[in-house]
Amino acid sequence: MRVFGTAGIRGVFNSTQIPEQVCDVALSSAFAFGKGVYGVGWDGRKSSQVLARAAAAGACAAGSNAKLFGMVPTPVTAYATREGGCKLGFSVTASHNPPEYSGVKMFDSRGMELSREYEDRIERVMTVQVNKCVRNFGVITYSDYLDQYVRSMVARFQGSAMAMKVVVDCANGPGVLVTPRVLQELGHDVITVNGQVSWRFPAHLPEPTPQTLTDTAAIVAGSGADLGFVHDGDADRLVMINAAGRILPDSMVSIIALRGLVGSRGSGTIVLSENTSSAVEEEAVRLGLRVVRSRIGKTFAEIEKECAFFATEPSKVVNPEWGMWEDGMFCAALITNSIARNAELLDLANSEPSWHYKQVNMSVSVDFGKLVREAEAVFGEFGISEVRRLDGVKLIFKDQSWIMFRASGTEPKVRIYCESRDPVRLGQLLERGTRLLEEFSLQRVR
Repeated sequence: MRVFGTAGIRGVFNSTQIPEQVCDVALSSAFAFGKGVYGVGWDGRKSSQVLARAAAAGACAAGSNAKLFGMVPTPVTAYATREGGCKLGFSVTASHNPPEYSGVKMFDSRGMELSREYEDRIERVMTVQVNKCVRNFGVITYSDYLDQYVRSMVARFQGSAMAMKVVVDCANGPGVLVTPRVLQELGHDVITVNGQVSWRFPAHLPEPTPQTLTDTAAIVAGSGADLGFVHDGDADRLVMINAAGRILPDSMVSIIALRGLVGSRGSGTIVLSENTSSAVEEEAVRLGLRVVRSRIGKTFAEIEKECAFFATEPSKVVNPEWGMWEDGMFCAALITNSIARNAELLDLANSEPSWHYKQVNMSVSVDFGKLVREAEAVFGEFGISEVRRLDGVKLIFKDQSWIMFRASGTEPKVRIYCESRDPVRLGQLLERGTRLLEEFSLQRVR
């Protein structure tokens, strides 16, 4: 049985995830990768400080030393792992999951989330019945990399051409320690909302969706801001709101970030997750770039292999020149800087989308082999041109509309992703898809 999911290890605190498990993961990791320094950062959840100390104790029990980075956004833990010369880094966070969840994301010495091979290596060690502890435990020290991270980002984007008014919704997470500060130091007028770190997430749930962001969208529209940004619970994600208060499709975040990075490039490779909008691929092709598709949560794994300069999935961006991790705070600075230098990008943010995209989450469990067979029959009338199994199952139709089914790697759900140029067709595909999953759920009950 696998311990690791799409992005680390998640569970409900003191139910499906307990401190002993986290300690064992850290102990096995330090046993597998050898003595050295292991970094630990955590988010603002009630459980996170407990689990962070369990992770530090596990690393020390294997004879290694632990550096505590404090309560910081997950990208800062990745950055500190690289800059601090750590063997591995542990970010104790459940990211966008509901308040009762806890979790651990892990990074290698470059600040990149662990590859499947590294995860397998740790899981094998966890199953070996040997004493992994040593007689002389390591020591725990505190190391603050937050200011260094902020200074590095500010230095990267100094000299914006135009000051902008920006609303930043930090989702009651530690992103408030970075994004408002960076944008202010770059000369922008920042309105911070939901900036009090709280494990209760009183303003809205930590997953930024159109359903949870109605109040924030109203603030952006009513404040005369040029744009708004929203983070998730650990600030590796970014959602964008335009001046009219419209929550933009995730593809717009990827496209503006890509336009900001591509500069004078006439060629190059980018990596898109399988569920990333076709609008991003179309923009990349228009810019003369090569596109590679990857599994969700693993776009970073293709960067070196493909010599890519950009990777994205919905609401997440990786720029290897900054770091090998997904970073919503860097993305906010990049987009603001790009728009400040090229006002046409703000017009792009205010334009109507050419593709219509929607995600639906359903609490069901399915046999994906059977789902493929059923789906081909259910969707046959729409003209299936391709069936892809890179990640879950994705049906692409003759009009280039598509629907994708994938088991969540962080919650007991199946996610449906769907896109079409025609909003009516989008509704038809989603209606068929949700009905199909409901039928699978009823079959399990019977």
